[in-house]
Amino acid sequence: MKKIVTVHLRTFNNEEHYEFLVVLKDLLLVFQAAKTVVGADYDTLLVQIDEEKALINNMRKSDFTQTIADTDQRIDRTVTGMNSLIDVGLHHFDPTAVEAARILKNRFKAFGDITHKAYEEQTADVNILIGDLNSDQYAGKVTLLGLSPWVTELAEAEATFESLIRQRNTESAQKPQGDFRSVRRDSDILYHRMTDRINAAATIAAAPIYDDFINEINARIEYFNTHSHHHTRKNISVAGRCVIEDVAEQTWTGKPVTPLIKACYRQEGKPAVELIFARDFFVTYKNNVKVGTATLIIHGKNGYRGQVKTTFSITGAK
Repeated sequence: MKKIVTVHLRTFNNEEHYEFLVVLKDLLLVFQAAKTVVGADYDTLLVQIDEEKALINNMRKSDFTQTIADTDQRIDRTVTGMNSLIDVGLHHFDPTAVEAARILKNRFKAFGDITHKAYEEQTADVNILIGDLNSDQYAGKVTLLGLSPWVTELAEAEATFESLIRQRNTESAQKPQGDFRSVRRDSDILYHRMTDRINAAATIAAAPIYDDFINEINARIEYFNTHSHHHTRKNISVAGRCVIEDVAEQTWTGKPVTPLIKACYRQEGKPAVELIFARDFFVTYKNNVKVGTATLIIHGKNGYRGQVKTTFSITGAK
């Protein structure tokens, strides 16, 4: 006897979750035998769909939306302007300036097109970029090309942007209709109750009158499980998938020690793929100021997800 397969509801983002419920609702309208089995829960499903739709619309129409978009454009303009000045530097009469521009150009290229990335990814990249441009490795080159005021402007714009995001999140959390977590929890409970009833009816019924519905919902489940944002990204947390090159012993400087690293993604039966910093992952550090053992954490991004940790040693100045 056919049964409805497992759907990974918790891994769906909010819009995918809402879309899946709409698919379920539409299928129940087509296959009346299954709709009859779930009874009054069908009407409850309609209520849950409306609640999730309202929350999605609320997030899209927040009072902060336009201000956030304007600040995002401010960041984009600043990054674009910095790239333009670096391009000018590549044609400078001073070879030292040309070399500085070349090095900075390569650093910017490592991040890809920041101006077209989603807010969360852009924020991570901009913060890393600001840290790099203020570091000893790049600060002199930034000053030489006259980019220091631009770095200050970028930092101020990014700080404003992050503050607005926090305010918007606070606003959303205070909305009287509740939050997505609790609404989704209720929807998930409802979904499992409905499908349990249909599976039970399909087991008991002498004729396979529920098979068509089960075939259709299973096909949709397979699609959502395979194509959800979460599952299409490669998980670097799986043991052995992300291999980090050993980090050499670092010397104490009195400042945060942030060594560059190399990493690759390995999957059985396929060649290893080198992971590109800022495009495929970003890095955070713990205990990386004092002498001792520091922790380095790789965070997957874009096509990758999950985290992998490694350690390195910081020794006293020689």
